[in-house]
Amino acid sequence: MATLELYTKGAGVWVPDPEAVWVSATLLRDYKPGEEQLLLQLQNGNEVHYSVDSPSDLPPLGNPDILEGENDLTALSFLHEPAVLHNLQVRFLDYSSIYTYCGENKE
Repeated sequence: MATLELYTKGAGVWVPDPEAVWVSATLLRDYKPGEEQLLLQLQNGNEVHYSVDSPSDLPPLGNPDILEGENDLTALSFLHEPAVLHNLQVRFLDYSSIYTYCGENKE
C-alpha cells in the first residue's frame, strides 16, 4: 500500500473495469483521509466518483510515464497486478518485445 500523500491531484491510478480488467484514471483533486469518494477522470475522458470506505480501498497508483514499457518489471515504482498487465501489454502489443525481465536470477 502506498502512502496517502501520493494520492494528489494529477496522480495516476488504476480502477477495476468489467471489460478491460483495469483502466487508468487521473485524480482530479487531492485525497484526504476520511473522504468517502475520489473524483477521477478515466482515460476516455469521463469523470467518475470512486468509493473509498477506508484507505485500504484506494486504487493502485500508476507508474510514471517514463517507466511505460520497461523491460525489467522490478524497476517499476509500483508493482501490482494492473502495473504488470499494462507493462506486458505495452511491451507485447506496442513494442513487439516478447521478452520481459523480472529481476536477477539468484542461483
